Amino acid sequence: MTPDVPLDLPDQLLAHHAALLAIPAFVPAVVVVGVVLYIARKDRIAEREENETLQRALEPDTPHDDTEGDLS
Repeated sequence: MTPDVPLDLPDQLLAHHAALLAIPAFVPAVVVVGVVLYIARKDRIAEREENETLQRALEPDTPHDDTEGDLS
């Protein structure tokens, strides 16, 4: 008497419970990393703009030569 179940069934992949329990711990960590990267990027952009404004304020004013267009 042979069973009616074929013997060449593929292996079943079962979920690992430790991985399922660890997923909720990684979500807040990813959110925190994202917020830190966003704040750091925003701060670097603000610092760059501040440095550019400071450099423009400290540049000496050069007098403009208005005699270029004078043909007389």
